[in-house]
Amino acid sequence: MDVSPTTAALALLLSVLCVAAFGRLWMAMLAALVATLALNFFFMAPVGTLTIADPRNWISLIVFLVVAVIASQLSAMAQARAREATRGALASTLLASLSHDLRTPLTAIRVAVGNLTDTQSDAERRQQADVALRELDRLTRLFDHILDMARIDARAVTLERQWVTPADVVDAAVSYVGRSLDIHSLHVDASVERVVHIDPRLTSSALAQLIENAARYSPVGSTIDIHAFVRDGEVRISVDDAGPGLQPDDLARLFEPFFRGTAARATTGTGMGLAIARGLLSAQRGRTWAENKAGGGARFWIAVPAESRPVVVV
Repeated sequence: MDVSPTTAALALLLSVLCVAAFGRLWMAMLAALVATLALNFFFMAPVGTLTIADPRNWISLIVFLVVAVIASQLSAMAQARAREATRGALASTLLASLSHDLRTPLTAIRVAVGNLTDTQSDAERRQQADVALRELDRLTRLFDHILDMARIDARAVTLERQWVTPADVVDAAVSYVGRSLDIHSLHVDASVERVVHIDPRLTSSALAQLIENAARYSPVGSTIDIHAFVRDGEVRISVDDAGPGLQPDDLARLFEPFFRGTAARATTGTGMGLAIARGLLSAQRGRTWAENKAGGGARFWIAVPAESRPVVVV
């Protein structure tokens, strides 16, 4: 079936617009040039050459190239404005969230320190000191989150691989989470038979975000289960909570920055933790995902590609 040059030009222009919509500007400009050459070679007489016999075809080709380039630039401008608008929305969300999350622990610390000077009982002083320490830990984690998000956004996350066991990674993550686990039971099943070549700091920091998330949504006194093992060229770690589970509509956006799902509305938080976990893992080609457990609650996974070897006993 013969295709007229007009139909071919429209089809090629559509392909250029698709590249412009989903790619970068240089890709769209290259597509515009290739489309112009293809239109000349395949659909303008003499077909099969880049020779232009009819001077009117010069006008057609020039118009086609100009339209394709202008469309590419307009698409690139629209994408840039969309990114700027998104950054402005994220900035306002971050400021609103941080203003609340900073104010709460600072107020608690101020009250606790004030009570330390007013109380006479040693037991009450210890209680108020514990409150102040817990809120200071909370502030420390919040600032750590901010720094991690800044490093991820600037693509400044660096890798320092070491040979460690999965149990070492879990221990470091649990130590980082600290007092968040005070009101929960913790069950850990982590491999110590093999060592893996990963960045333990990035992996344990990402795992800490998942453990902290599990603690936030699990009822007081419930058990958080952590399993870590080596399989199929990866170190895999799962974190099971006893919370309400995940809504199907939330799963697709769960790891987006500042997204807080349906269950999160009843708790405090910035919505940064899961996004930080994904960013830290992606720096070493790792991934994270979540699913609902059959018996209720959610299960979060970490998988990091890693060379492994048996532990050498000296």
